[in-house]
Amino acid sequence: MITIAEMLRPRPSVFSDTAREDVLNLSDFAEGRIDSEKFFSENFRTQGMNSLFDMAFKRFKGDSDAGVIKLTQAMGGGKTHNMLALALLAADEQLRERILDKRYHGIGTIKVVTFSGRENADFGIWGSIAEQIGKRELFGGYYSPLKAPGESAWINLLKGQKVLLLLDELPPYLENARSITVGNSDLSRVTVTALSNLFSALGKEQLSNVCLVFSDLKAAYESGSQLLQSSFKELEAEANRIAIEIAPVALNSDEVYSILRKSIFEYGYL
Repeated sequence: MITIAEMLRPRPSVFSDTAREDVLNLSDFAEGRIDSEKFFSENFRTQGMNSLFDMAFKRFKGDSDAGVIKLTQAMGGGKTHNMLALALLAADEQLRERILDKRYHGIGTIKVVTFSGRENADFGIWGSIAEQIGKRELFGGYYSPLKAPGESAWINLLKGQKVLLLLDELPPYLENARSITVGNSDLSRVTVTALSNLFSALGKEQLSNVCLVFSDLKAAYESGSQLLQSSFKELEAEANRIAIEIAPVALNSDEVYSILRKSIFEYGYL
């Protein structure tokens, strides 16, 4: 007979005052501070997370036309966590083969590019992306003065390789960018134009191996979210056709219970 103590064996991290898994962000991934084995051993895979994996890796396998995925849920709903899980799998082919279905083995190398709206970008979001791709000079004409790359510029930057773009917490970045003057406009408007051109470029065949995932924080940053959505005014029909929405956690299910159980206990028999 299994005892209560065996059924409810807490993880050592539960008693650690320095455990900060609940506040991990994209910067932690970019700086190599996440233990992937520990991450997946302590985190429950929700249906939303599985859907995200499926859609993204179908794209890299060449089986999907959906190049833009929007994670929707209020703050604390698991959007950043889902992005981190996808980033870890995309960056590590061996981990990917252990975690994912065999259908997505053999995809090869995927370049992971991240941007968090909590960070600064001296040369705009486009400059940060170009630098991580290793082609900073290709966007040299868009840095001084800052101006938005067009659709063809994005295609030239990203084509010819498998790239996962993760853009998180854009609303606070756009809010702050409103205070930075760029010519007769401001950085927020230039950024919105750059993002609009990027979204449009991802619908082109040349970028069929590129997948972009971004988070929607409308509930927490209403004005910033509206600013971001304004980039779709002229492309609303196309955006609705291209972008796929995923809710990371099904709040009307028992997934929250499963998440807590796996994060707290080492052996879950309940």
